[in-house]
Amino acid sequence: MPTLTHSKVFITGGSAGIGRALALAMARDGASVVVCARGQAALDDTLAALKAANPTGRHGAVAADVSDPAAMRQAAQQALELLGGLDVLVCNSGYAQAGTVAELPDDSFRRLMDVNYFGHVNTVRAFQPHFQAQGHGRIVLVSSGLAVLSVYGYGAYSASKFAITGFAQALRQEMMLHGVTVKLFLPPTTDTPGLKRENEDKPPLCLEMEMGSALNATHTPEKVVAAFLKWLPGGRFYGYATWDSWLQFFMAHHFPELTLILADGELRGAEKRLAKKAQTPS
Repeated sequence: MPTLTHSKVFITGGSAGIGRALALAMARDGASVVVCARGQAALDDTLAALKAANPTGRHGAVAADVSDPAAMRQAAQQALELLGGLDVLVCNSGYAQAGTVAELPDDSFRRLMDVNYFGHVNTVRAFQPHFQAQGHGRIVLVSSGLAVLSVYGYGAYSASKFAITGFAQALRQEMMLHGVTVKLFLPPTTDTPGLKRENEDKPPLCLEMEMGSALNATHTPEKVVAAFLKWLPGGRFYGYATWDSWLQFFMAHHFPELTLILADGELRGAEKRLAKKAQTPS
């Protein structure tokens, strides 16, 4: 695998979870990394870890809200000045909120789109003039396995992730004409602080379905990052971290109707298990 030595990297959502693990792995491989997130304390902690991982790198941390286009243009300017350019842009910001279409509040649908989808759009557009003028580089949009197949309780979240796929496919061709590579990464369920927050108010039927699914193993950030770094230098547009995320993608694209039938079976099974638990004396 090619080294990232002397590479200049910017990562949104870089102070926690997959983003932080990726930032540290890239720094250890020789990259100079700037991370972006909203929380200053987490950014400061990540910046200290980056400097420890690669003391000779030019690292930085920028506090910005990805849903604000002006804030992201300013963040891009800061990063480009600090790094003296950019080779790899990783759009990794996002969060999950589960809930049925009927029960989620109105603002949840809009906020998920603002952060997950428009956050990627705003970040790309902030750096796009640099990449087009430079004529090379890589832009990676991190989406989700739920951008391949949506299930009960994830209508709002999956919509924001499916949108990233459509945006990334068009962007791939646009930037190809400028010599810039665009890629899409689809991580599986990953053990992060965000997952813990998501599970706090997740509908019981969602939790039961996930616990009973053969395709919903929870993976460590380190495992996901290792797969990301192995995939990054190659020519494939789609990236998967694990066999289960690859299988889900394969089934949904080649056997879409069968995949829906299997998903319905998992939902009905979870419904029956919940009903049985409710009837069992505690």
